[in-house]
Amino acid sequence: MKTGSRIAAFFLVAVLSFYSFARAQSQQQTLNQYVADLQSNPNDTALRGKIIALVQTMNPPPEVPAEVRRHMARGVAAVEDAKSPGDFKDACNEFQQAAMLAPWLANAYRNLAIAQDKAGMYDEALASLRFYLLTKPSSADVDWADDLKSKVEYRKEKAAKAKQEENSPQAAVAREQNSFEALLRKIDGRRYTKVSSTGIGCAADAIDVQGRFLVFPKPRDWEDALPYSSNPEEIRGLVTTDYVSSFVKTTIINDDGDRITIKVAGPGGMRECGFLWQR
Repeated sequence: MKTGSRIAAFFLVAVLSFYSFARAQSQQQTLNQYVADLQSNPNDTALRGKIIALVQTMNPPPEVPAEVRRHMARGVAAVEDAKSPGDFKDACNEFQQAAMLAPWLANAYRNLAIAQDKAGMYDEALASLRFYLLTKPSSADVDWADDLKSKVEYRKEKAAKAKQEENSPQAAVAREQNSFEALLRKIDGRRYTKVSSTGIGCAADAIDVQGRFLVFPKPRDWEDALPYSSNPEEIRGLVTTDYVSSFVKTTIINDDGDRITIKVAGPGGMRECGFLWQR
């Protein structure tokens, strides 16, 4: 090769090397700015996608910071130690940190999607899978991501159906009934002592709970000449209303089962009587 040709070739190589170096420097500066912007606005999904696309044009690819590798290792440890869906949220936090420091890292999104699925964070898992696919994984990994996507969608639909059933009127009635039955078991065998009364009327000094019934011992101040009934009163709910002749009797048990209040309202504007018993 002639001297002039060698000089021209050397000059061309130098120019291309300088151009490649300048381009790499410019891309790295752009990446640094994008990452900084994303950390200020983590929910900017469009910017995250731009970062992944930019890194795919960089040769060589950007270096993964040591802090990212640390978060990835901690996330894997959290997954290995997890015993409940809530435990997987610790793993999610670690992988999210990794994906924030290196938003182009495919394994961060892959591991994050797995952990979010285990934690019941189905919408988040689907989003992580979309970012993972943007990293252009191998065809085998694309198949894996598609399979996981189908599983996550199934679990999401199942959870939504369960929540809908839980919020149904039938479920609400069942919960109320179970709560009432638990209260009956709690207060069975208790004795309540009268602590106050308002209006005119006599009432038992104590109330005994026997199964589903309130039993009223005869009050001390009740005159023998007056009729008295000690018939047990069935507990039909926290509030039980009975109609006796022209009187309305309302028995109220508080939520904790510590107090029983009975109110009696008579006809024709008669003043209401009220009695309170406590255990």
